[in-house]
Order: sequence, then C-alpha cells, then structure tokens
Amino acid sequence: MLHSYEARAMTKRMPQDLAQSDATLQNCLRLLRAVWQRKYEYVYKVLRDLPWPEMLKPTVRKYELHFQEKTLKEVSRAYEAIRPDAAANYLGLDATAAKQGDPAIISKFTACGWRWDEQNGLLYPQPITTPREKTGHSSDGLSDVMALMGSHSG
Repeated sequence: MLHSYEARAMTKRMPQDLAQSDATLQNCLRLLRAVWQRKYEYVYKVLRDLPWPEMLKPTVRKYELHFQEKTLKEVSRAYEAIRPDAAANYLGLDATAAKQGDPAIISKFTACGWRWDEQNGLLYPQPITTPREKTGHSSDGLSDVMALMGSHSG
C-alpha cells in the first residue's frame, strides 16, 4: 500500500527533465497532487479532460471508477447529512443538477442506501463498507495512480 507521503517522496526523486518532457507523466503527477490534496473536482477534471494515450484510457477509466467508489464510501462514513450538490462534487457528478434535486443524480445516492429528504434538500448517507475494509486492508488509491505512472513507458 502506497501512502501519500511515499508518493510525494517518489515524485521528488523523479528526474525533472523526464517529468517535464512527458505529457502523460505530467498528467499522472497532476492526478497524484489532486488526490493527495483531496481536490475532488480536479481529480475528475484530470481523469476526464486531459489527454491520455489510447493504451492507458481503460486504466484511467478504471481508476476513475475506483476513486469514485472509494470517495462514496468515505463520504458515506463522514457525513450524517449532506447537500446533494456537495455530494455530487465529491463524486464528479453534475453539482448544479444535484442542487436542483435532479432525480437521475439523487437516484445514484439512494441506490446506495442513502435517504433523500426532498423537503429539507438533504441526503442522509448510510455508511458503506466492504469486506476488505472490515479486515483492515484498505488502500488510499495512490498505489493505483503510481501503478498508472509505472505502466506508461516513454
């Protein structure tokens, strides 16, 4: 399991000319920074909007889904109640539509066991856990980002 401090240390040891000359590596570094700084909206922007080589697109998409699921679990445990737009921001969903109570967005949360209080405009998360987390083998996802970096060869 790779933690954020290890990922930061690894990026500092990386040759600067390599980091500056490879667009994919730059994208990976942007992604790493966004993840360890918990800039959720930027994580999704990097994953969705920056150019990725065709061979990495499936891995990038897989990481996006992993990050979204991991974040959903974290938010479900951290909040007793949350505004739909705030929840949508965490998951890379349309915050404006969520704020307006868009049923398509709200249903993504209620499908996970969350309760929607339309009158107060709040979602009430139900904590989500997995068997892996119950045994204490959870990952912060940075190892996946580092694996993505390692899978790209010049």
